[in-house]
Order: sequence, then structure tokens, then C-alpha cells
Amino acid sequence: MKKLILLALVCAMAGACSKDSDSEDRLRKATVKGAVMAYQSAGRVRGARTGSDFSGFNTVDAAGNVKPIRFITDRGDTLDMQISAVKSLSERYMLLKGSFHNPQDLRFYYNTLLVDVNTEYIYAIEGVKNLYEDLPVFSDDYGCWYFVSSGTVVKLNASNPDNLTVESCLAEGQSANRYWVSADGVIYYEYGLNSKFKCPGGRTYTFEELLGVSSASVFCGHSGVFYAAAGDIYKISLQGPNILQAQVVWESDLETWNSVYAPYDKVYCPNPKRKEHIAVNNNSLYVFNEELNEMRKIEQSESIPFIREYCGWESASWTNAFVTSESLFIFDESYKKLYQISLADYSVHMVDMVQAGYEVGQGTVSCSLDSPGLSFAGLRYADGKNVVGMINEDGSITANEKTATDTPIVSLVRLN
Repeated sequence: MKKLILLALVCAMAGACSKDSDSEDRLRKATVKGAVMAYQSAGRVRGARTGSDFSGFNTVDAAGNVKPIRFITDRGDTLDMQISAVKSLSERYMLLKGSFHNPQDLRFYYNTLLVDVNTEYIYAIEGVKNLYEDLPVFSDDYGCWYFVSSGTVVKLNASNPDNLTVESCLAEGQSANRYWVSADGVIYYEYGLNSKFKCPGGRTYTFEELLGVSSASVFCGHSGVFYAAAGDIYKISLQGPNILQAQVVWESDLETWNSVYAPYDKVYCPNPKRKEHIAVNNNSLYVFNEELNEMRKIEQSESIPFIREYCGWESASWTNAFVTSESLFIFDESYKKLYQISLADYSVHMVDMVQAGYEVGQGTVSCSLDSPGLSFAGLRYADGKNVVGMINEDGSITANEKTATDTPIVSLVRLN
């Protein structure tokens, strides 16, 4: 395991700074307190102290106020450094990816920082050099977070904030370009056509061994365990540190198999309001209830777009489906029409983004299962400005005027 080091201590540990300078000019904080959202514009900004260009991220607080993320030293100096990605871990922590260094010794660079949103203190994560910002972050019930770095799944243990550690979770030679983590720490990961489950104790299962099939659609249940749809629906339970058990909890019939489980139609989106999961097929919703182990079909009056991926599983750059506390939102292929499916009664409402006056880009949509509304960044036709806005649950759209800029906004992250 590699221990996380408070970035403020880099000088002392490296032996590169004198006692006096060590107490005056160490990186200490990042200005993120109160942030509920972060976004990045496509333009380049010149650093105030470094004289070099950097990619600027701004934060937005609950009142809509905007400020850039900057770094503060012990003596109160403000520095700009390159931030290429922001990832939300929890209400308390976030990850920053970029190029970060000790201002007094440029030999010591770090690529990933952990930031305590409450205190603004920053920690350097040693050994994490290539955080995959396109893949989501997951957590288990033991206070650990998981993310992908340099192709492997990495676990960040934060059960003791004063002794944070990271470790690689996959065996040497194993990689993940998609993954998911259950509440009890089971990792499901894919690389190409290979899909596996890894137990907390290290035991690894293939689809063939666990389910007797070569492929399946995997989703995480509201209880925190995995389910797999491969004709029938299986519940996959951890029976011990190295033992997984797959149990059939719903048996399919031929009609349901043909309409729901075609090879290209494998995306299940969660409904946290009703503890159900939703698959879409043309003008029908197929809803699986994990508490009753039942599947039902709900006909709709109009066709609903095909779900490419769900945002809890893939990056916003690749998905068109987003789930809030109240709705499942699905964009069509052009991102010009947005279909809103109520999680309360499964009624469908369509929002025409062009008529509403906005152009939304892929990769600039963000949401939370715990709160309503769909955050987005895009072009406002009325004045040609790029803004951060909110698609509300009633279908209305509000824009934060303080974010209006001539520069395209290329990244948006809901933090809190």
C-alpha cells in the first residue's frame, strides 16, 4: 500500500527545503469550500504566479456564485495550477487530476490530489498518475472509494482520514475499461469481451463459471448487490470473502426475452424512489422490482430513445441516460430532444431543447440520485452565450447568469 501524503509536507519529506522555507511556502489548500458544482471552459488562462497557461476550473456555490479553483500556500500566496478533471467522492471529499507541484522545488510533481471540501486541505496521492476521469467513482460500505488509474481499479481507503491508503485491486495484467463495485466490495469489471467478478478476498469469477453464459447485462441493486440479466435474472451474493453465489430470482418467457434481452438492449437504470430498475425498448418500459422479483411491461404512447449507457456506469461523454431523485432523463442521439420519465408513475414528458433555446453538448450533463434536476452546460441561442443551467423536474430550464461566457464549457461535475 502507498500512503497518501499531505501535500503540505512534500518539501520536508523530500529534504529539498530549508526549515524556514518549509514553514512558509508549502501548498496547503484548494479553494473549494461551499462548491456544489465545478465546470471547465475550453479557453486557456495564464497563471498568476507561474506565468504559464493552465486549464481553469470554476466552482459554483449554492447561491450561484462563481470562483476559480486556486491553491493557497502556508503564507497565504495564491497559485494557479493545471487541473484537467474534477471527480466528486462524497459531500466531504473530491479528487483533482492535473499537474501539481511544490512551488519551491519543481522536481516533485503529483497527478492526483484528494481535497477535503470542509477544510480545503489537500493530500497528494502517490502512485496514481493517470486517473481515468471518464469512468465513475464508486464506494463500498466500509468507507472506501474505487476509481480507475492506468487501466486498473484502485481502492482509496478513507475509513481513517488521518491514515489514508491506496491499493491496486486487480491482479497484474488485468485491466478495466468499465467497472462497478457493490456495497460489500465485489468488483465487476470488463475489458474488451472479457467480464469478471472479483471478490474482496481475491477470488475471480467469469460469466461462464458463475452463470453458465458468455455474456450478461449486469446492474447493481438498491440493496447494494449485483444482478445479472442473461435471459433469466440472477442475484449475485457474496457468501464469504472468496465465494459468490448466483441465484435465479426471475425466469423469463420467450416474449420478454425477445423484447428486453436482445444483445444490444442491456441497459438497466435504477429507480431509487420505487426500488426498481428500468429497461427501455421502443415504446415500452420493462420494470424489474428487486424486492418482489417481478418484471412488468408498461406501454407508452410514443417511442423512447434507445439507452446507450447509464451515467452511473459510464462517463457523460458516452451516455444519454441520467437518473435524478425524481426522473430518468434520456436524450435522443442528437441531444436535441430530452425524454423525462417520472420515477413515481412512469409517465413520459418530452422537452424540446431547441425550442427551449439551448444546445447541450455531450459530456456537459451531470446529476445526482439524491437530488432533483439535471445540470447542464451549453449554448444559449438568445444571446450566443455559454451557460451552466438546470433542467428542472417540471421541464422548465433556468440558467446561472454568473456563468455566462463566450468560451465553450467542456466539462461539468455535480459535486454536492
